Order: sequence, then C-alpha cells, then structure tokens
Amino acid sequence: MLTEALPKRIRYPQAGIEEALLEGVLPMSRLPRLADALLDNELDNANVPESVAVTLRFSSDGPGRVLVVGEAHFEQHWLCQRCLEPVVLRSGCEIEMILSGHKKVLEQLRNDQDSLLTDGDLVDTADIVEDPLLLALPMSPKHEDCDPAFEIPELIEVMPDASQAQDEIEEGRQRPFAGLKRLTEKD
Repeated sequence: MLTEALPKRIRYPQAGIEEALLEGVLPMSRLPRLADALLDNELDNANVPESVAVTLRFSSDGPGRVLVVGEAHFEQHWLCQRCLEPVVLRSGCEIEMILSGHKKVLEQLRNDQDSLLTDGDLVDTADIVEDPLLLALPMSPKHEDCDPAFEIPELIEVMPDASQAQDEIEEGRQRPFAGLKRLTEKD
C-alpha cells in the first residue's frame, strides 16, 4: 500500500502544466467530515482508518482551469444491515474535477461537471478528495451474501379480486360535491 503522505496543498496550475501525478495517502485527520461520518456506523468499537489511498493526475484543460482525475479508497468496518454483524467494505470513488480560481470559468462548465473554486493558485488536497468520498459511502452496508437477521413474512393478499372491490366502492360511495355541479350549470 502507498505510504507516502500527499502534500497538504498543491500549486495546481503548475501541476497541470507539468501533468503531475501524485500518489500517496491522505491522513484521516485532514478529512474531518469523512471521519465523523465513519464514526457514525452503529458499531460499539467503531474505528476510523488512519488514511485514504489517493491517486491524482493533473492536466491543463484550457485557460484558467486544470483538470484533476484520480481515485481514492479505504477500508472500513460497518454494521451489516442484513445480518447485523460487522463487515469490512472497501469504499472509494473516482475523481474528475475542474479546478479554477475564477468563478466565471466554472460558470461556463456543463452542469454534470464537478468543479472546485480555489482561492489563488493553491488547492488543499483534502478539498479535492473529501466530498467525492462522502458521496461514495454505502447507504446500506451489507455482506455480499448473507441471510437477514429476521424472517421476512410471505406476502398476504389484502385486496379481494377487482370486481368485488369495485362493487364495494360503488355501494358506499358518497359524492360530497354533487350539489356543486348543479349550481355551476347555467340554465
């Protein structure tokens, strides 16, 4: 596994010109929102991984903007939502994001493109990685193959056949606004 820590901040325009490739780990201490989300996993002994493995490749994408493409991943203990036993899952995401220090440049992007408005020529590596990882967390963590913790009952037929149901509806139907129709009709 990659053990070298990524730099805290990157001068991304230069990285784009050089088509830089950064590989390493990002300490979880620099991803506080992700760490909080990982602690909230219903396990008694919830442990947060020490770091996230990250690969980022930078390239120029036009005037005033840099494209960063990469991936980030980590392993985490969760509570399986089927059998209620711990499960270790690998969570990760692919990253494709436009970086720019100019709001007007980002406003011209398509709606489906991710972007990050930076303050000057520096960008924090945690800002590139944290939101995509948060979005990639499992909504319902579970083992690939496991039985539910409880028996799922068979379906019970609640509705009788359609013709019987329609007859019951017609018999007891009230029409509270039937009188309004007569009032709105012109003679």
